[in-house]
Amino acid sequence: MKRGSNMEKLSIVVPCYNEEEVLETFYKTVKEIMKNVKIELEYIFIDDGSSDNTLNIIRKLSKENKE
Repeated sequence: MKRGSNMEKLSIVVPCYNEEEVLETFYKTVKEIMKNVKIELEYIFIDDGSSDNTLNIIRKLSKENKE
């Protein structure tokens, strides 16, 4: 998005604690729902000390997706 643009932005804050089993499904589902909405979208994943693979999945999603 260009600076000065009038496009609205939606920030989705996602607290995560041991969410490795559902994190990618959550992301893909929200992305599918929002694909036709004309709004800038960003995800903010917050890992709250997970002891599973949650943080690695967040990093993977971040590398693969600009949101």
